[in-house]
Amino acid sequence: MAGKKPNRGLVALFAALAIAGLGALGYAKLVRPNIVPKNFGVVDAGKLYRSGRLTPSATREVVEANHIKTIVDLGAYDLSPSGERVAEHTASALGVERRVFRLSGDGTGNPNAYVEALRIIADPAKQPVLVHCSAGSERTGACVLLYREIVQGHAPGADLGETYSHGHDPSRNTRMKPYLEQWRAKIAEALRAGTSIDGQPRAEIVSPARE
Repeated sequence: MAGKKPNRGLVALFAALAIAGLGALGYAKLVRPNIVPKNFGVVDAGKLYRSGRLTPSATREVVEANHIKTIVDLGAYDLSPSGERVAEHTASALGVERRVFRLSGDGTGNPNAYVEALRIIADPAKQPVLVHCSAGSERTGACVLLYREIVQGHAPGADLGETYSHGHDPSRNTRMKPYLEQWRAKIAEALRAGTSIDGQPRAEIVSPARE
């Protein structure tokens, strides 16, 4: 008995769905990051902006649209030397100063890194500033919270909703909140005094050589 012939309509439908799926995946992986800046947000218009790790095309879009003078990277490429070089070349080509501070992915690490990052961010000569990490949720979220509370004078915890809207989940990352509670006052004191936090390593400002 001859096998049943496949339904041509179903075959065409499945083929179309497969093509559409591949197209959507390609857009999400290859096209969208160059068009839509990852986790971008306006913190303080004309002064501070935030994002996740950006492609060269998205970096150019953000820099040109917001007249960015300085990029503060909180460790977006610590596991990608090639990505570090691309980011440095991109900043150089755009005429933007770039400073890198290594922090842990959960937003913890050397508190003096936040002191130095905030010192740059609050300097009118360096503004507008773009601060980012890899996802733009933890290290960037902590830095923005500290900016809100120390530089802008907001009450501690008043801007937690902003961190949630940019991807921070306190049930997933349980270390950031106690870290900020431990170091907030000392970071503020060092920033205002123009010093570093005693007993902690001086913040290493990484500025990779342009090759």
